[in-house]
Amino acid sequence: MASADSVGYDAGEYTYLTLPSDRALRSCIGLVVAGLAARARIGVAGLEEAVDLLESRHSANGPTRYRFSLTDDGLIAEVEEGERAVDRGKGETTDAAGAANWRTVVEMVS
Repeated sequence: MASADSVGYDAGEYTYLTLPSDRALRSCIGLVVAGLAARARIGVAGLEEAVDLLESRHSANGPTRYRFSLTDDGLIAEVEEGERAVDRGKGETTDAAGAANWRTVVEMVS
């Protein structure tokens, strides 16, 4: 089952989406992106391409974590990468050295 959580963080507020490897759940990404784009008042131009990019990052080998943030003029979507040690209390993912393992995949602006 997919899960989404909103977490406050020093650098901003993030919404997290965790998808299991089940391919049928990939459409959840589009629902989240469409909802956040509407909230940010971003037009639909480029929405399908953004969703396709995020869906292409979905792993068939295990859960995939996405994080979304709204900026003053847009939406940023990131995907968690690599080996991870998760501190769920902070909602932040770090590697062995303590650095965040998030890659920005999509930036949409109004």
